[in-house]
Amino acid sequence: MKHFLVILGLTALVWLGVTLSEPIEYPLHVDVELTGYDTIKYAILQADTSATVTIETKGYSVLLNNLWNKKTKVVLPLQGDGTHHAVGVDELQKALRSTISGIQNIHSDVDSLYITLAERCSRQYRPNIEHVKFSFSEQYGLYGQPVISPEVITLYGPEEELDKIKEVYVSPSKIENISQSGKYRLPLEAPWTTSADIRSSCDMVEIYLPVEAYVEREYDVPIRVANADTTVQLRLYPSSATLHVWVAQRDLQKMPEFDISIDYNDIQSHKQHIHPQLTSFPEYMRPRNIEPDEVQCVIIK
Repeated sequence: MKHFLVILGLTALVWLGVTLSEPIEYPLHVDVELTGYDTIKYAILQADTSATVTIETKGYSVLLNNLWNKKTKVVLPLQGDGTHHAVGVDELQKALRSTISGIQNIHSDVDSLYITLAERCSRQYRPNIEHVKFSFSEQYGLYGQPVISPEVITLYGPEEELDKIKEVYVSPSKIENISQSGKYRLPLEAPWTTSADIRSSCDMVEIYLPVEAYVEREYDVPIRVANADTTVQLRLYPSSATLHVWVAQRDLQKMPEFDISIDYNDIQSHKQHIHPQLTSFPEYMRPRNIEPDEVQCVIIK
């Protein structure tokens, strides 16, 4: 009896092996993910996210797939631009052959998978850095203007939601003790991420700060009377002012030109003390103050 059971078991194993090695057909449900489109710029209106195919393979592949209870998923890239795309079923078959080994044939009732996209409304904003605080080490300062990259941020989403967004700000930050030129990557404030279907072309900006070392300099500048009456003579006390400025070390050899003036209309208003104004100076300088802060004028007719 024992020998009989052993023979019966071996026979069953041989039969099972032969059976599992024979090609069989069975239906397979496949989850499909279509990729390759701009998910920020476009929203999905309709997409084929699954397909059922009939595959011909050996029985042991079916057994292993059922034992593992493994869901079959393939990722198919889209080609080209536009809002309507189709992916041929041959691409699905290629993806399945690379996912499941031993496939001999694949049959499908459909010839293509489709996705329809809708372009979101968009609006452009210049990133606002007023919430970012920069402080420099002693005798260092900004030389020119900060450069922000990208210059423009594009937001995508429903038009009524975009209408509510007036500015795109860089998140509040403090950058201290700056003593050399450098680049800083900072995140954007993005309150829309929790309130609406708004997408941004980026979530970070890069700010480049041109920095130079500065020294203090004084210049004696004649005071000019603007809009003066040429029929009268004017005497100013004093006739010149001392201008205190910060100058970048790289610009010390330059010959700057300044204009400090008072307005003749103020003199005619019988003002005894007039404040001189700095009306023109080189961009590479940083004015500090003018001495004296008041001048007197005498009209000689």
